[in-house]
Amino acid sequence: MTGPMLQVALIAGVLIASLLTGPLQIVVRGVMRPQLGPHRTRRWHGPVSAGIAGGMVVAVIATGLSDPAIALGAAVLCLLLLLAVIDWQWRWLPLEWTAGLIALALIFGWQGQMLPMVLAQMAVPAVTLLNIRQVTLWVLQKEAMGLGDIWLIAGLGGFLALHQSFLLIGLAALSGLAELLIRQVFQGKTARQRAVSYGTHLCLIFVSMRNFTPIP
Repeated sequence: MTGPMLQVALIAGVLIASLLTGPLQIVVRGVMRPQLGPHRTRRWHGPVSAGIAGGMVVAVIATGLSDPAIALGAAVLCLLLLLAVIDWQWRWLPLEWTAGLIALALIFGWQGQMLPMVLAQMAVPAVTLLNIRQVTLWVLQKEAMGLGDIWLIAGLGGFLALHQSFLLIGLAALSGLAELLIRQVFQGKTARQRAVSYGTHLCLIFVSMRNFTPIP
């Protein structure tokens, strides 16, 4: 197998493994239930999940036939979409999908022959946030950030320079604060019962940032 085709196969393999092991049907049910009701959701969530998974894999392979780098970007977008939706629904970032994102970041480093730099870009912001999380937990006796957010930051950091990763962290925090304030205005006290989905904001801000510096 040639180099570019091997890259596409690895990218597709990571995406397939993530889709097969991750809670795709939970995401699909969460989206379908408000629109179709519980009965139709139970009937159709399986076929719809299979269709979404198949469409994502076909899209990645099809784009990879022209450019493996585009296949990488497509696979990243697929996982970010799923992560953003499930974190918004359940405040949950499944390890199966954050690990898939980390694997794609490693492939990105291998493609560009800059794997040591990518590893550093992943480790520094993730370890920094982990330390902040642990100190906050120790001082306030309250978890300010889940471990899923740390794994997500590690995966996203592989595609960003260090200063961009910390910019991403700050912008996502501001975006989450804006969401909280808006909900406070429109929902009042009930807004306090719903935590901010920080992972969703990280995914959205990351995609916005990459529009200015596309994955090469």
